[in-house]
Amino acid sequence: MIALLSSFASGAWAAEISDSLKELYPLAEATGYIYNYPSKNAAGEDVVLSSALFAWTPTEPKETDGIESIHIYSHFTITSDNECPSSILNIKERGLFTVLLKEEYGLQSDPTKNFISHAIIIAPDYEGYGVTKDVRHPYLAQELTAQQVMDAVNYGLKLYQKHVNDKRVLPFKDNWRTFGFGYSQGGAVAVAVQRYIEQHGLDEPLRYRGTICGDGPYDLIATMRYYMEDDGNSYGVQTEHRKGINTMPMVIPMIIQGMIDTHPDMKDHQLTDYLSQQFLDTGIMDWLASKEFVINDIHKKWYKQLQEGFEANGRTYTKEQVAEMFQSPKEDRVWGRLDKIFTPGFYSYLTNASNFNAVPTEKGDAFKDLHRALADNSVTTGWEPKHRIQFVHSKGDMVVPYGNYLAFHDAHPDSEGTIYRIDDSLTDDHIDAGLAFYLNLTTSPTEDYDYGKCFQWLDESGSTDIIAVRDQMADWRTNDGWYTLDGRKLNARPTQKGIYINKGKKILVK
Repeated sequence: MIALLSSFASGAWAAEISDSLKELYPLAEATGYIYNYPSKNAAGEDVVLSSALFAWTPTEPKETDGIESIHIYSHFTITSDNECPSSILNIKERGLFTVLLKEEYGLQSDPTKNFISHAIIIAPDYEGYGVTKDVRHPYLAQELTAQQVMDAVNYGLKLYQKHVNDKRVLPFKDNWRTFGFGYSQGGAVAVAVQRYIEQHGLDEPLRYRGTICGDGPYDLIATMRYYMEDDGNSYGVQTEHRKGINTMPMVIPMIIQGMIDTHPDMKDHQLTDYLSQQFLDTGIMDWLASKEFVINDIHKKWYKQLQEGFEANGRTYTKEQVAEMFQSPKEDRVWGRLDKIFTPGFYSYLTNASNFNAVPTEKGDAFKDLHRALADNSVTTGWEPKHRIQFVHSKGDMVVPYGNYLAFHDAHPDSEGTIYRIDDSLTDDHIDAGLAFYLNLTTSPTEDYDYGKCFQWLDESGSTDIIAVRDQMADWRTNDGWYTLDGRKLNARPTQKGIYINKGKKILVK
């Protein structure tokens, strides 16, 4: 473990880097900590970011107890700082993250049934939340966020090891290994983190097993095309979505601003190139900048504007004008018409399907530059995963459509069923699908929907399993026998799909 941990140079930081974990929140069988860690921003400048760390702390520990799993948690899209992992004192009231830690769900002793047991969870805030809540979050800048998450992991493990040395927390067992998981934005970040781990040679030191991710925006072009083209009948399910509608309009400016702030080709562009004055006048950018409002709060603010109209920046908008831009299926659900949210020029670019036959290469045009920035922040192409990925994606998701998974599949068609697989049994919209995703990480699963089995599927491909088998069977390098990863010798070459050992090598049987 010590060899894994990175050292960091000191510098001029906006917040103080932690020299130990700060304990804040005791839970049943677990303890919550926060810490600040050094990282870099999009400009390559030194920044200090914050993270939470949750550690299994049994009430009656045995001498043999220890940490067997490290879970890297990438959180979903948030708009309030109270929802970020390090805002731990607020966790009981705000945010889906509470689902992971609520005591009434109980903690089981089997780590394949409950991911908190026998584990530590490292949960970074992302830049723009926690100690950096006064700056904008670089939304969906995948490589940058993955790097910052891994800085949190490296530094968090360094601090945890200091507590191990002081006998304040449980040590790591010999069989420890690492998993990643996340939903929505966190699903895409989790895949980006796996890519970062593999491309930077961290998979072996971390004993990385793979990722469980739900309904992530892995391909922002596929997401945008769905908004423009779907008429409620994509992917074999019926939804309320219609062409040119966005059911969670606050994500649109978050995506565009994230590209402006982080992509080198976007530095000369601004929001007014893409978003209408009326939409900006609603106050959306101020609401996002305040980090005070959860997504439902923003929906309710727009609903009030629908009922009353509003004034902003010397301009008056009647409720009839607001109704041209927004519609409201429910009081806390306001949907946006993209022909009114986008500028006419950008809307015209998006409606021309031929613009998306290829990613543009010429630079300087605002629309083509954004197109390229969105494509560059895809996590579907440009790499071949080495470790397993369990996708979960609802075909009824109207915010992050199923086409995101299909984009990954199309980029890696030969690896489905071996390196990655899909559970697409859900048909709920984004929020309900997210609740199902998290609840099945922490509660008793059904036979058809068991994340314990998903962790086992990731785990069985790990390199440390092969080391254990090698220690048990001295003759496996020279004979023609076939073995499972847990050391069972088979009577013949296997016919069932999976990874097996033959002559000391892992063999994939398709």
